[in-house]
Amino acid sequence: MIHSNQIYIPIPKIRNTHCSVLIDGDDLTSKVIDSSWAKPCSNGVGTFNVKLSNSKGQISGTYNVGEEVKFYADNSDGTTLQFWGRIDYIKEEISDQGQYLNIDGRHRSYLLNEYTVCYNATGKLTSQILKDLIDELPESYGFTYTNVQTDTVTMDVEWNYKPFWDCVIELCNKAGFDCYVDDDLDVHYFLENSIANSDNAIVEGDNFIKTEYFGTNDYYEKTRVVVMGQDTGGLPIIYTAISENEGDDIKELFLKVTDANTMEKVQNIAEAKLSEVTNRNPQSKMTSFGLETIKPGDNIWIIVPRQEIASQYKLVQITHRFGKKSGGWRTETSTEEQDSGIASSIQNLNQVNQQITESPNVNKFNYSYNFDFDTDLGEHNTTEITKGVLKTDGSATGTWISPVKVLSENATSFELRIVGEKLTDTEEYVSIDGGSTWHQVSHINEDYSFSPTGQDLRIKVIFNSADAQVDSIALLYS
Repeated sequence: MIHSNQIYIPIPKIRNTHCSVLIDGDDLTSKVIDSSWAKPCSNGVGTFNVKLSNSKGQISGTYNVGEEVKFYADNSDGTTLQFWGRIDYIKEEISDQGQYLNIDGRHRSYLLNEYTVCYNATGKLTSQILKDLIDELPESYGFTYTNVQTDTVTMDVEWNYKPFWDCVIELCNKAGFDCYVDDDLDVHYFLENSIANSDNAIVEGDNFIKTEYFGTNDYYEKTRVVVMGQDTGGLPIIYTAISENEGDDIKELFLKVTDANTMEKVQNIAEAKLSEVTNRNPQSKMTSFGLETIKPGDNIWIIVPRQEIASQYKLVQITHRFGKKSGGWRTETSTEEQDSGIASSIQNLNQVNQQITESPNVNKFNYSYNFDFDTDLGEHNTTEITKGVLKTDGSATGTWISPVKVLSENATSFELRIVGEKLTDTEEYVSIDGGSTWHQVSHINEDYSFSPTGQDLRIKVIFNSADAQVDSIALLYS
């Protein structure tokens, strides 16, 4: 949504609609009973459905999976391509109303839904990461990135067989960008709410037909997001992003992201998700006469005086409808938030799966301080870090003390987790004052209270044997 003090004066346009539906090059416009052509923003590839009159089976067996389908529509000469897809599913239908052929399919960029990503980067711009992902696609796919804008946001990623669009969504959330693929297979990546479409608007008394809904869904409003990742030793990495406006009513969302294996990644996901589920804009779904130049992610003016709507809203999904049933060419626009549909159902299923999966944080700590010993850090006294393992340098005893983690507020309780070998020959201590005083942890995985509380976390491990080693250690705290 673009917030501004601009005054918009709409100028009605002449509607001289020309539409056509081509399947494998055949013009079947006159047979279209109903059709929908949906393009989402930053949420995957588009889909389409065409219902054709098939009296006496005239076109049965004519078309095949994989063939191309195109929809053209504008108010001039009918040469503006609105959707280019490929057939996925052909269904015969016979009822008391007649005989029909139903064709379902996806946008021609569908291969991005079939491709998984193996990629890692450290401190790289999200726009460059996206270009790298596109470069890794087979050349025969034909994707380009002419319209990928350069951003200034860097991130660390490590993806192993992660679905392509899940990677794109993660980049968008981190950078505050939107993304879609056009009909020429060129990827668009741009700052959200940065594109104002001045050619089209939805205006009551001109092209507006109806509002299906308009309002803010408080059900999805959250005040904090808890994200749990996992370090290389299998210990949890936890970060809780909390809204500045959180009061007594805590509305919490939990996400378990197993491929987030550093604190930076976990924190990035938590903060990006929090921005998505707080201070939400009103969302809407409206139908108008055909809008010919809108693109996913555009902000367009919507002016409906009876609902006191007069602002620029971001298009998160565009669905063109055409056919005898719809009365010609119509455009459905969803703003600010995707429709509740299959994507939401899948997301809800994933959340249920996360809930029934064992979650190693029974005491609901908000944060963690993790060491997987991939790098050498901390203070050593006859100890060393070698090949991802903390141990003595061969001496019979040794002590390692972590760097200080300075917190923004007091920690009140904690729990220690540790993975390694011969751990009965080690002693673990935790400090909340930077190492001036130490609290010995006699029972790993047990909830302890800091007394007094403090903001300078530190961990100490004492080795009483040269055979003991620590592969990973994590301090969970709130």
